[in-house]
Amino acid sequence: MKKQIKTIFGAFAVLTLLASCTATSSGDTSSSSGSAASSSGTVSSSSGAASSSASSGTTVSFNFWTTFGQTATAAVEKLAADFSEIILEQEGVTVNITVSYQGAYDDVKNKITQGFSAGNVPTMAIAYPDHVAAYLDANPNYVYKLDDYMDSETIGFNTQSYLGDDGCTKDDIIGAYLDEGCQYALEGYYSMPLMKSSEVLYYNADAVELGMQDYDAAQDMSVEAFLNSLTFPELLEFGQYCLDNKEDILNTMEHAIWYDSDSNFFITQMYQRGIGYSSIDESGNGIIDFESGTNRTAAEAMVTELKKYADSGCLTTKGAEGTYGSDAFTTGEVIFEIGSSGGAGYNAPTGGTFDFGVAKVPSYAKDDNALYVSQGPTLAFLRNPSLSDEENDLRMKYAWQFAKFMTNADNNTYMCVSGSEGYTPVRYSAQETSTYQQYLSSGEIYGLTADVLLNDIDGAYYNTATFPGSSNLRDQVGGILTTVFTDTKDVTTAFDDAISTAKTYM
Repeated sequence: MKKQIKTIFGAFAVLTLLASCTATSSGDTSSSSGSAASSSGTVSSSSGAASSSASSGTTVSFNFWTTFGQTATAAVEKLAADFSEIILEQEGVTVNITVSYQGAYDDVKNKITQGFSAGNVPTMAIAYPDHVAAYLDANPNYVYKLDDYMDSETIGFNTQSYLGDDGCTKDDIIGAYLDEGCQYALEGYYSMPLMKSSEVLYYNADAVELGMQDYDAAQDMSVEAFLNSLTFPELLEFGQYCLDNKEDILNTMEHAIWYDSDSNFFITQMYQRGIGYSSIDESGNGIIDFESGTNRTAAEAMVTELKKYADSGCLTTKGAEGTYGSDAFTTGEVIFEIGSSGGAGYNAPTGGTFDFGVAKVPSYAKDDNALYVSQGPTLAFLRNPSLSDEENDLRMKYAWQFAKFMTNADNNTYMCVSGSEGYTPVRYSAQETSTYQQYLSSGEIYGLTADVLLNDIDGAYYNTATFPGSSNLRDQVGGILTTVFTDTKDVTTAFDDAISTAKTYM
């Protein structure tokens, strides 16, 4: 058995949810002249803000709040220093960027939400789109609309060669990643991708090969070909077979399959099965599509089906176990671990105790709705209510340019190779650089996991609708699986409670 990472190949079309991505708002916009953001619900126009200027000798300082660990932080700080040096040389403006770790994604969201009233928010922050929706709900003025910045003739995409953005157009950003920034109740772009990840299947190749020996559906096939042939229900069946025969396959096995995110599990299965999850009505309000009717019936049937495998011990989740599955995978307690590509390093067994592989997670049906979750750092740009519009806009001008700088082809490659631990670039041009191509073929776990995202998933991502309460809805549906799998609630009660709780935030 060769010691190598194994991948499965396939490609599917990109799904987009709303048609507003290319639209710009033409009404209900206003520019405030006071020193603080208005709470009237109107949206500040960013026209003119993109042309805000600083004279030579000016100092501009702003904060960038992140969720990054030490490696990624070091990469961002290096780019911040490089950016400041270039701006000083080209414009005579001193730019001070304070990059600070603020905890996990929810920690950043909570600090920003609370900080609006206290005037303590950064100009840039890492966010999930659901969190940006919450900021917009608090006050549309709090979040910068990016359309005018993207299209500016002076600081828009592909306008500043000294920032390395030659050829780095809007169209150069992978479509599904860019579209994520406009899936809000308001028209236009309100966030921008920085790096991305998705979920992949980590597998114990030694155990899979042993399990295949007497498994009828796997005869005369390689491990790669066999896994490539499976749908998700067939993966569950094979996992059950392996668990039932663990003395001959992997006697330390406690479960066959461990899924790291209950929420992603629920939502991905809904999309792949063609069951309505959520949407936005004409008034910009969120809708739970599976609250009742055929979608509710199908969703309950889905959870009931999955529970059978949880009851048998074949399937478990982070919610049910209270921890991620990487430790169980590396110690031989599970054969398959489904988790973020951004955490690839945690799934490599130390000392080469077994041969392992990385693959695309089998979809519910082989060729229909083979769509996957898009994750990873997204940038939000915020107004500080305690500062004047002039000061906010000046900070934003350089924050925007720094974002462009981080996402030019070379720097986005650098971040993903040197600091991301499995994240992929957001630009086609970055993926095509010789540096990144060498990274993909290097044999390193991070590069090989990224290769699954780029060449196997190949842009087939779904974007959920983002609206006030969408983040809580995501949490609640994960709780459906957790409570049902642990027998805390029956299926119908779990759905009723989750929907009721989610609606209180909508």
